[in-house]
Amino acid sequence: MIMETYELEEQVYAAFLADERLIELLANGAKSIFHYVAPSTLKYPAIVYSPISDVPALSGDNREVAHRVTIRIHVITSAQGTKADQETFREVCGLVKEIMTTLEFARRQTVPFINDGRAMFIYDFVKGV
Repeated sequence: MIMETYELEEQVYAAFLADERLIELLANGAKSIFHYVAPSTLKYPAIVYSPISDVPALSGDNREVAHRVTIRIHVITSAQGTKADQETFREVCGLVKEIMTTLEFARRQTVPFINDGRAMFIYDFVKGV
């Protein structure tokens, strides 16, 4: 049976919640993890995750046998943060990569980005299921 995209999203969210160190580092604990979009009143650091791609990877006998899902994760902090804020941000980024690797996702790309006083790393993680 093929695992659906929403099941992978639930798996990612559950893995984030289960990591005590990650929750401890986020500004509002588990309330700093958002699906698709974060509020404009965001406290840092925070995580936003969403699926951006779900494409067939293998078909046979007119059936999809496997698909490849890409989950995009934004790890966000203040661009004007202190040195301690930057260290926390780096640790959160490391934990996110570690968690996704544990879930058997492969990191496809990382894009550093600064916008409206926010600094972020945008990660794309891919998994074939």
